[in-house]
Amino acid sequence: MSFPCARWHEPIRQILIPRQGTEITTTQWKELVAKVPGIGSAAQYNQPSDHCSNMKNDGACDCAETDRALVRQVRRGVYQVL
Repeated sequence: MSFPCARWHEPIRQILIPRQGTEITTTQWKELVAKVPGIGSAAQYNQPSDHCSNMKNDGACDCAETDRALVRQVRRGVYQVL
């Protein structure tokens, strides 16, 4: 299922631009994603690991493990914003 990416990839990418090159925790990700206009309660289902360059979960965004990925996992619960 590519729901997280299909609708929210670009708005999430935009909100992450000021954080490029920095590390972000899963908690910080959820706080930022919750600020995306219109995402509402769907924010709880959107995980950084679903948009990751070096891992892919079941149901991940179609950007996972591609050059369109938004983050790279550094260690469990911590991601570098690409």
